[in-house]
Amino acid sequence: MLSHPNIVQFCSAASIGKEESDTGQGEFLLLTELCKGQLVEFLKKVESKGPLSCDTVLKIFYQTCRAVQHMHKQKPPIIHRDLKVENMLISNQGTIKLCDFGSATTIAHYPDYSWSAQKRAIVEEEITRNTTPMYRTPEMIDLYSNFPIGEKQDIWALGCILYLLCFRQHPFEDGAKLRIVNGKYSIPQNDTRYSVFHDLIRSTLKVNPEERLSITELVNQLQEIAAARNVNPKSPITELLEQNGGYGNNAVPRMSTSLVPQGLTVAELDQSYGGFFDILKGGTERFFTNIKDTSSKVIQSVANYAKGDLDISYITSRIAVMSFPAEGVESAIKNNIEDVRLFLDSKHPGHYAVYNLSPRTYRSSRFHNRVSECGWPARRAPNLQNLYSICKNMHLWLKQDHKKVCIVHCLDGRAASAVVVCSFLCFCRLFTTAEAAVYMFSMKRCPPGIWPSHKRYIEYMCDMMAEEPIIPHSKPILIKSIIMTPVPLFSKLRNGCRPFCEVYVGDERVTTTSQEYDKMKDFKTEDGKAVIPLGITVQGDVLIVIYHARSTLGGRLQAKMASMKMFQIQFHTGFVPRNATTVKFAKYDLDACDIQEKYPDLFQVNLEVEVEPRDRPCSERAPWDNLNIKGLNPKILFSSREEQQEILSKFGKPELPRQPGSTAQYEPDSPQSSSTDANNFFHTLDWEDADIFFEANFETPSAQPQEPHSSSNADLLNNLFVGSTSQVSEGSTGDLLGEGADFFFSSQPQPSASNQSTSPPTTLSSAADPFDPFTMSSGSEKPTLSGSDLFGAFLNPNATSTSSIFPSTHSAPPPSSSSDFLRLGKCAFGMIFW
Repeated sequence: MLSHPNIVQFCSAASIGKEESDTGQGEFLLLTELCKGQLVEFLKKVESKGPLSCDTVLKIFYQTCRAVQHMHKQKPPIIHRDLKVENMLISNQGTIKLCDFGSATTIAHYPDYSWSAQKRAIVEEEITRNTTPMYRTPEMIDLYSNFPIGEKQDIWALGCILYLLCFRQHPFEDGAKLRIVNGKYSIPQNDTRYSVFHDLIRSTLKVNPEERLSITELVNQLQEIAAARNVNPKSPITELLEQNGGYGNNAVPRMSTSLVPQGLTVAELDQSYGGFFDILKGGTERFFTNIKDTSSKVIQSVANYAKGDLDISYITSRIAVMSFPAEGVESAIKNNIEDVRLFLDSKHPGHYAVYNLSPRTYRSSRFHNRVSECGWPARRAPNLQNLYSICKNMHLWLKQDHKKVCIVHCLDGRAASAVVVCSFLCFCRLFTTAEAAVYMFSMKRCPPGIWPSHKRYIEYMCDMMAEEPIIPHSKPILIKSIIMTPVPLFSKLRNGCRPFCEVYVGDERVTTTSQEYDKMKDFKTEDGKAVIPLGITVQGDVLIVIYHARSTLGGRLQAKMASMKMFQIQFHTGFVPRNATTVKFAKYDLDACDIQEKYPDLFQVNLEVEVEPRDRPCSERAPWDNLNIKGLNPKILFSSREEQQEILSKFGKPELPRQPGSTAQYEPDSPQSSSTDANNFFHTLDWEDADIFFEANFETPSAQPQEPHSSSNADLLNNLFVGSTSQVSEGSTGDLLGEGADFFFSSQPQPSASNQSTSPPTTLSSAADPFDPFTMSSGSEKPTLSGSDLFGAFLNPNATSTSSIFPSTHSAPPPSSSSDFLRLGKCAFGMIFW
């Protein structure tokens, strides 16, 4: 690549070790030729005086394609992966120089139906790190299309560059993933200046990469156009140089080439001092423009914010996801918390609630004390009760008023945020599979890079919200042993492993099989399988972490044993069928896997289990107890019929069967029981849909009415989910608790005389309900909707509303309710099955 005239020339390199470096790491420096400046800067000057001529566009694009052609001709082909106008320089001689090969690769991907969800997630994450959002190809964004990801990704980027040169805007300026995936762009109908390039644009921006032109075909067509127009496409782009002060300041003589030391090749030494100062013209604004790579801004953020683009994406008009709102020095590279507050206060004044899913915190007063701390440790799935409670809380907030919005964030607005948002979409019954919800999140924000356990939890929500809901049972399970087949290859000789495991229930480690190194069994490949005896009873959220024990010289000297994590499994015992004896996890169901070569083909992990026949009551009432799902409707996610129709048209296609990314298989010891007692549990309760709460009337005649204690955010939310003793206030639309208590933080409310009332519920007309903008009908009036019919009532303009009922009294909450119920910072883990 060093000899091509349209690739920036390498001159020399140097490096220093970490001992000499101030950063504690090795440093490498590359010296390249000095170019006159970025192409984008020259284009700005020219375009201020009018559009580029067709010949200028031809020269720029041809020379860029020649550089890419030289890369693709290498063995193996080199893929640039980050082609954009910001990575094109103008030499002092007026030719195009391609630069920035930090994302270049020789690796192509060929997805097919055998790819696991984890493998797709790994590739998606690697692509996200090395590409610019608005230049990504359809096959990059939607790996499930199973299109090859190779050299043709550079052809797509070249098509975007040609469109930008012709029409002075990017074909996918907003970076909308759906438009990219579907190849939705438009060439101006009245354009005649660049009509010669129209077919080239169409041929490069094909959704199917196999239908795009090859780089050789593209260069050949450009040569034909140049010959027809009598243009030398390799010649200097004089139009740009003339508009930018020519070849340099003629007052300063060019440097003689005789001064160059022999043995060192410098491409263009006639760069003058005047050329450098020419770049600096325009003051600090121009200077910072040169530094900033404008197209690498986070796409799908709220545009044109006064203080710069924010990393915030609206999944729907009422659900937004952003990265962590930072303070201090960190805010220079992340969302500035003050900018976020100003934006939210101006766009959603008094109507937004923030859900912090990260383990880090900040002053909640920045967002008017409307912040819920819901974080859990990284690289784990959330506690199922906490995940359900977050979804329920978000529904409560949105149900108050059609202007209410939920702002969700973790550290980067990806995996943790995707788990909650996708679970909430399923909670509201917009989707029935995790695949569909994750796809919508990927299109609206970015590929989340979730683990199989994350997807498993989203599937839990789908099962609990299904037409025939699957409610987690309360039966403990005995894990007799863990069997890995074949033996994973983690030893230094890659011929076996010496495994041990740790088991967590919630945040508590309940057992470990770790012993002295020599006492743990070493399994070899010829053994066929590795077995870890356990014999432990667990219930609820379970995390199993499998390690490989290693013996090192330093460890032996210190009487310590080194360990290497092999993988981990997270699941919830309530979803293990009552008659299951074996729970099977394939390789793509495992979290935190090492390099694939360490796991033989058809590797799987089997848990030998026994489900106890009797329930073991939990100390806390589960948040999904005593709730009816009839009133749940996806229309609460949207602000208008038009928005819901648009989402329905884009994502409302018939959903595919569940992909094997979050499934586990079970082997029963007898035929599955046909009992549906648990499945019918939700249907035995009464749901008052128009109420702003999830009403749960617990029959506890022996309990005395208690005054709610709400000294903390967790306590307030706990009272909401277990059942409040206070009467709902009809006069305040902003008071969720009905006694002037803040939804998130509040002092202890005063007791009300109505708490002791036993008067019957009062019937209100739908017009009197100030919170439900869609006039959601009661579940008892209309049948539950499913599939595409979920939207039927919403999309029917002739739908009539029914009366709404506000229960005026509540029974006392169970005396065993814990104030730690919604301490969402604690977490555990889960699993799903089909």
